[in-house]
Amino acid sequence: MSPKVPIRFLDAGLGTTLELPPHNAKFREGSSLWSSDFLISSPDTLSRVHKAFVDAGADVIITATYQASLHGFASTKMLPGDQAALPTEQRHGVLRESRPVSKDTYGPEEAAALMRTAVPLAKEAFLLRQHGAESASKGVALSLGAYGATMQPSTEYSGEYQPQRMQTAQGLADWHAERFRIFQDDQATWKDVDYVSFETLPVLQEVKAVRQVMAKLNHFHDMRQWWISCVFPNDDLTLPDGSSVSAVVETMLQNSDSGQWQRPWGIGINCTDIKKLNHLILQYEMNVAQILGSDAERNMWPWLVTYPDGAQGAVYNTENHTWGIDPEMKAKGPQRPWHEELAEIITKTAERGRWQGILVGGCCKTTPDDIKALRAQLASNAHGAYYLETG
Repeated sequence: MSPKVPIRFLDAGLGTTLELPPHNAKFREGSSLWSSDFLISSPDTLSRVHKAFVDAGADVIITATYQASLHGFASTKMLPGDQAALPTEQRHGVLRESRPVSKDTYGPEEAAALMRTAVPLAKEAFLLRQHGAESASKGVALSLGAYGATMQPSTEYSGEYQPQRMQTAQGLADWHAERFRIFQDDQATWKDVDYVSFETLPVLQEVKAVRQVMAKLNHFHDMRQWWISCVFPNDDLTLPDGSSVSAVVETMLQNSDSGQWQRPWGIGINCTDIKKLNHLILQYEMNVAQILGSDAERNMWPWLVTYPDGAQGAVYNTENHTWGIDPEMKAKGPQRPWHEELAEIITKTAERGRWQGILVGGCCKTTPDDIKALRAQLASNAHGAYYLETG
């Protein structure tokens, strides 16, 4: 009998949770920062949302840096209510540095300092929760979203990247490496990063770029577990650039022509309609087996990382940051509860026994309540195929 598959829980949709009561967030017009804007305007609100996810049972908290970038902060105009400086604050042993802002927008040093504050904010969510000894599986995932996620309007669902250099693996690698180093080069920040998440990647060249970056920068002596997660908005289960699942998985796992590349700890699917998820996972499995060999031991497989959206027919408008209802989905009537559908998919995946482990959570339109319900559903269904790593 094969060993049980371990399951860990990720958090869910940070930006869309911020929009709900009691937070009722309004993201500033003309900015590409989205939830990262709260690193400027209301870090305490971010802290409360992170803690809500931990209280709901999340083992891994993703930082509020998905859409953060140097050019995003540079194009964000300060408002009268913004913090004029990064606060120096000792909170549960976490020191936040202070650096004055002297212009009407944020320069590279100010932007980098603000971006780094996202890590201790996520870490605090675990420190603030009063319960027993922490499991080694719990931790902070540094969110490094697609290049397109930092554009205004965002283009991670279309894969339409400009300028032309950003349509090449080298151009994207240079951009991702610069942002990665903002966190890695600061020792106080990097020590609190447990995972690195390259998420919602819509083009194959960006998957190549990320692997190139990690081959150079994820040093063996100070290595972090990391994953690549792609978005599949197309009905034919391809990336926005038309790349097939087989091409995606091959690029995620194969060595480069020039030599050995570090394989990611996890590969997966995020910000994708849950109705597509089971088919996508099956295609991932088929292609991983072809690359590793059908007789490869499970400990040779990566972790599956999956966090589908909970939109249930709602469609996101990237220009005005609002959600609308797809008339076809509305006509179909009420949808099955997200947590029930996802728990069934994860159970079937675990029963096949391929992946080394499963990290599961939610993306847009999913909340702490959804993670709590998902965890309870999987706990009630638990049998010989899987186990929850933390209680």
